[in-house]
Amino acid sequence: MKAQTIILVLSGVGLIFFGVIFLMASFDDTNRIITGAFLSIAGFLLLYFASRTPGTGEQAKRYVVELPSQVEIQSIKCPRCGAQIRAEDITVEAGITRVKCSYCGNVSQISEEPKW
Repeated sequence: MKAQTIILVLSGVGLIFFGVIFLMASFDDTNRIITGAFLSIAGFLLLYFASRTPGTGEQAKRYVVELPSQVEIQSIKCPRCGAQIRAEDITVEAGITRVKCSYCGNVSQISEEPKW
């Protein structure tokens, strides 16, 4: 967890705690009811924002491939329209290399053919 998320969670729990204390102590005092409700709502809002902070989900992985010998770079063309595929259009998801054509939107899978 990030420090920001921890601070938001602790603040939210603290506000809810004090809100409940104010609500329990508001026997005939409407100011305490309003204060308790406000503190409780603020605490729940902080908990909501803590659960939505970026970076708590799955992070993108970057793969670096080191090749042992000289490599010839070839251009990749879209099988549907023949447009040049850029490096930004290539993604690796679950070990499968996919290419999305920026011109026609075609999504295809790259497979390397044997050189022999």
